[in-house]
Amino acid sequence: MNARKPGSAATLAGLALILFPLLGLAAKFVYPGWMLVIAIWYGWMLLPGYIVQIVVAATGLLRKDGVLRRARGAWRTITAAWVTSIGILGVGFFLIDGGDDGRSESAMTVLFGMTDSPDAKDLSMTFALVFGVLWLVGWAYLVIEWIIQLVIARRARKTG
Repeated sequence: MNARKPGSAATLAGLALILFPLLGLAAKFVYPGWMLVIAIWYGWMLLPGYIVQIVVAATGLLRKDGVLRRARGAWRTITAAWVTSIGILGVGFFLIDGGDDGRSESAMTVLFGMTDSPDAKDLSMTFALVFGVLWLVGWAYLVIEWIIQLVIARRARKTG
């Protein structure tokens, strides 16, 4: 049985894996503060995860013969790719950031004009935490599934 997903769904998920982290970072520039500075200083710690994500996208979803396109239940992997992509974008959009002036905002509070609302800031930070969990869980599932599919494909080549 061929469980191949339509190429466009896999391609879009692969592109989201590559582009959404950059868009999430761009969202932090709406109201830059110390969180952005820390992310830049310690970005080298996140870089290996992003590189793995790019490799997963390139070898698993963007190639016509990608292991995640051919996988049985490929929809789960595509869903995980979207969950992690939307998760990082949400973190960038909702994470409260502040500077030495004592103000703290997120892209959400600035763009929606709620800069003086403590409730909006609490809601924004709650969303940032939820999206952060989605980001990490989706990423972990995606990488584990990719490794499993690579092992299955390798075994199939050896036996076939």
